[in-house]
Amino acid sequence: MKDFLKYFGLTLLITVIMFEGITIGLLTYPKGVFHSSYQSLIQDKYRILIETNEPKIIIVSGSSSAFGLNQKMLEDSTGYKVANLGLHAGFGHLFCSELAKANINEGDIVLLGYEYGWNDNGFENMDQSLIMSGIDDHVEMYTRIPIRKWPDFIGYLFKYAEMKFRYRDANGIFSREAFDSTTGQMTMVRGYNEDDYGTAAFGTMDIADPVITPEVEKYLKEFKAFVEKCGAEIYFISPPILAESIACDYVEFNKLKEMEEAQIGIPYISNPTDYFFPCELMVSDATYHCNTKGEMVRTSLLIADLKRAGIIQ
Repeated sequence: MKDFLKYFGLTLLITVIMFEGITIGLLTYPKGVFHSSYQSLIQDKYRILIETNEPKIIIVSGSSSAFGLNQKMLEDSTGYKVANLGLHAGFGHLFCSELAKANINEGDIVLLGYEYGWNDNGFENMDQSLIMSGIDDHVEMYTRIPIRKWPDFIGYLFKYAEMKFRYRDANGIFSREAFDSTTGQMTMVRGYNEDDYGTAAFGTMDIADPVITPEVEKYLKEFKAFVEKCGAEIYFISPPILAESIACDYVEFNKLKEMEEAQIGIPYISNPTDYFFPCELMVSDATYHCNTKGEMVRTSLLIADLKRAGIIQ
């Protein structure tokens, strides 16, 4: 019996070592395959968060804050550094929130600018292809993924390896070249083309009869407690959204705001309707993407919200 247990234990150990070796190999070799991609900028945004230990504003959102925030303008107006994690809502609100936990310090301000739909069961969705290609060979970032989600990523390993083989470099607005890698700020100019507009291009937004699910409520209450235990403050802010895309009554957005404050208790410092932007302030093919002019308007509104709430002077 002892010999069998030794054999079983040794076999199990060898199997684990082989599995870990294969996993690490698939994740790290070849290196930098997705470096030119849009999603790979999450590496720089995460690094900026980790390295910024002076008082900072941490933005947690998707692409509405990649396309809609002038970080220097916000820094100059508030005196805080900015760590803007906003890049792609496809990562999932959970992933971006867990990234933020990596370096929240006393005196920091955490702003949740989640795109609409955060309140339902989609909150925990994680796109394995997007996250894994964004992380690329920076495997330490996998520690920010909740353990309960690991099986989903392990099951995607061989598809990920195939993605590496097929990937071709990206360029343009949806690529790393559109950003300053030192600050994480989008620098590529985005204009407005009236001829490109239409619901077929940007879709519609309808949040009628919003409900915050128990799972989302539980997570955000725990996230709030975590932030406050770090000595930081946390607030909800509104993302910019194309007014022409809204297919429900505006009152539904205020319902969601009031529901969030009542059920979760995170102060919601924005008036959602202030952020319903005309097409002249947005790019033509997305509901949440400001053009360069819209970015300045959105940042000015956010600064005004922070001042009105007494968060900054």
